[in-house]
Formats: sequence, structure tokens, C-alpha cells
Amino acid sequence: MPSHKEFVSEYLRAIESHDVDRVATFLHPEVEVVEHPNKINPAGVRYDRSALRAAGERGASALASERYDVRAMTCEGARVVAQMLWTATLHDGRTMTAHICSVIEIRDGKIWRQEQYDCFG
Repeated sequence: MPSHKEFVSEYLRAIESHDVDRVATFLHPEVEVVEHPNKINPAGVRYDRSALRAAGERGASALASERYDVRAMTCEGARVVAQMLWTATLHDGRTMTAHICSVIEIRDGKIWRQEQYDCFG
């Protein structure tokens, strides 16, 4: 079994692949993702498992590619905190970037809770 840091790194690679079925294998049945207010979602948003899938499908159709460049990752017990630079390329060639801090809690070997702090340029 991979370490929690390795597991989160694999999860990020799955998101980058835009394969929503692959991403789903990392998610706890009771997963909740909280995206705090940011430029894209000014009111913030909460996702459950089905809403995450729908968001992944929207992302896959809007983005030609995306990459999470992990700057630092810290693990305490079942909680992993990752500081990242996210870079996405739209289908028209334009790029988007965001500095992200993601706090991920693992339960039963799956992503149970995730809080996103996204700072778009």
C-alpha cells in the first residue's frame, strides 16, 4: 500500500488524466470537497461524489490539459497538505494558473474530505 503522500500524488495524476472513472477509484463513498471562495467560484462550492464526477467531466471538456506541480507536501497522520501550482491549457491554447493549497483527509484508504484554497492569477 502506498504512503499517504504517494496516494495523494497518484490522485493528482488521475485528475490530470481527465479520466473520471480513474479519479473515482480514489474517492471515499462519503467524499466531500470544499472549494473555498475564489475568482472562478466567488461563493465557494461543496461537492459530493456525483458533483465531483460532473465537475471532472466539465473540466475534461473545457481543458486540453492540466498539471499540478507540487511545491511542498506535508503529512500528519491521515491528513496531507499539498501546496501546488496548477497550470491548465484551454482548447484554444490560452493558459490559466492558480496557486493552490489543498488539505486532504484519507479514511479507509480513500479521499474522504478535501478543502481547496485556490488563488487564481
